[in-house]
Amino acid sequence: MRDVFKHLGWFFKQNSKTYIMAGVALVVLSSTSVLPAKLLGLAIEAIANRTINVKSLIFYCLSLLLIPVARYLVNIVYHYTVNKLGQKLSFQLREKYIEHLFELDAVTYSKYTKGDLISRATNDLQVLTVVATSFLQTVVFNSGIVIFAILIMVFTIDPILTLVSILVMPIAIFILNKVRMNKRKYYRKHHEIYADMTEKVLESIEGVKTVRAYCQEENDFKKTKQAIDNDVNSWRKILKFESAFTPLFEFIYIFTYFCAFAFGSYMVITSRISTGDLISFIMYVGMLYGPLISLSSVLNTVNNATISDTRYNEIMNIVPEVKNDEASIPVLDFKKIEFKNVSFKYPFDDVEVIKNINLEINKGETIGIVGPTGSGKSTLIRQLLREFNVTSGQILIDGVDIKNYKIEDVHNLVGYVPQSHILFRKTVDENILVGNPNASYQLMNQAIMLSDFEKDIKELAYGRETIVGELGNSLSGGQRQRLSIARALVKEPQILILDDSLSAVDALTESNIIKNLQISRKDKTNIIVAHRFSAIYKADKIIVLQNGKITDVGTHDELIKHENWYKMQYIEQLSNK
Repeated sequence: MRDVFKHLGWFFKQNSKTYIMAGVALVVLSSTSVLPAKLLGLAIEAIANRTINVKSLIFYCLSLLLIPVARYLVNIVYHYTVNKLGQKLSFQLREKYIEHLFELDAVTYSKYTKGDLISRATNDLQVLTVVATSFLQTVVFNSGIVIFAILIMVFTIDPILTLVSILVMPIAIFILNKVRMNKRKYYRKHHEIYADMTEKVLESIEGVKTVRAYCQEENDFKKTKQAIDNDVNSWRKILKFESAFTPLFEFIYIFTYFCAFAFGSYMVITSRISTGDLISFIMYVGMLYGPLISLSSVLNTVNNATISDTRYNEIMNIVPEVKNDEASIPVLDFKKIEFKNVSFKYPFDDVEVIKNINLEINKGETIGIVGPTGSGKSTLIRQLLREFNVTSGQILIDGVDIKNYKIEDVHNLVGYVPQSHILFRKTVDENILVGNPNASYQLMNQAIMLSDFEKDIKELAYGRETIVGELGNSLSGGQRQRLSIARALVKEPQILILDDSLSAVDALTESNIIKNLQISRKDKTNIIVAHRFSAIYKADKIIVLQNGKITDVGTHDELIKHENWYKMQYIEQLSNK
């Protein structure tokens, strides 16, 4: 728990005055909560002794009325303050978390699932917010009631009666603490089960169309239900464990109540205390039950907070492998990109996907990349996105290692259209502006024209103001590809990468897009990964990849002069037309 408060220390320091005010309010609330019992005891004793008069009766009645009113007003101030702190902390923690996620490289996203990352930003952050806010009330307020009640019981009624009545309570709390500490490992396991369930639910929602297309609703439902059942069963284990301790405290409370009443009655009979004192004492014992039950749940909160803090900071402490350093230099343009003996394998794989790649890309060239499925085409061109560091070799931009340039500048050089097109639940225009938020209307029109998306806009219900369904589900595959191309073109990148991004368009549309790019981007670089050779046969240079290695390089005319994979595939595609 020390680490939790250490990690949240910046927030406590930032809001120290507010926390002091909240603490003072809690002390006032806890100290005044014990006063009515004492006043009631004094009033009953005065009535029993027939010493009460109108003046003292008015005093007791007004005091018993004004104390709750005052507590109500303090409660308003306290809860407003604490809720404000909670909202502020929740916002700042999530803001830091999201900012850090954007700084992380692809290694992290290969290791952690979406569901896991989301659960850390929701469930775990909620626990940390509770620690920094309502945890204060649980500890300070309830501890205050217990302390003030015991002090009054000891110094104004009888210390021996107090000792006999409540001695068993701290012992029970100590035992409970020991048992719960041993259960901490399972609480962490539950967080992992919850993350798995979140991931499966997300997967089912995102893949609902595919599941329906293959009539797999029942199988997917079973898997999702299993993940939910695992989470429910995990919670059931925790609830069974927690439930076993609640009756224990109730039994302890009843036992304490019995001791207080029995021994207190004996002391009244022997004239050690008065009847009013006994009534006040019994009321104090009754007041202890709620705070002690709440304090017992603190141990559960501590366990959850420790686990959530570990999970949250596990992500926050990740240092990306791909990052800028103080010596990073800017790059706005280039003349030549060189791959020198570049090999790469993904962080969690044992086999290199591309091997010993040597390649030159000059500014203004159109490069075509072809090869069998799984040959490493996408992996090769994605090295220009700096998602990972290469395993060996170097990528040079104008003779300088790509690692020495600022990552954001390298990203700005490239407009990338991936195989899987991620679109957002926004208008067509808003999706295009993701590529360049400052783009003019004229530039957007040009991008739409170059991507041959004009005719599609006319068919949409509200034209460019039409809301694109989540992940682009309201558009056809070809429309999603062309909208993604428009988004990349509006960026006016020095390097445009089309990673098999024309596979869903017809031959005429493909021809129009390629022709538009040749005309509009004569002085810029285009890299086209394709399976259909019609998309790359006019390229200045065609690279053939097989098993992660470059086996041929040349123009279309040069490559078909020899017996090779390219010529064989070209003839096969011609015969299938």
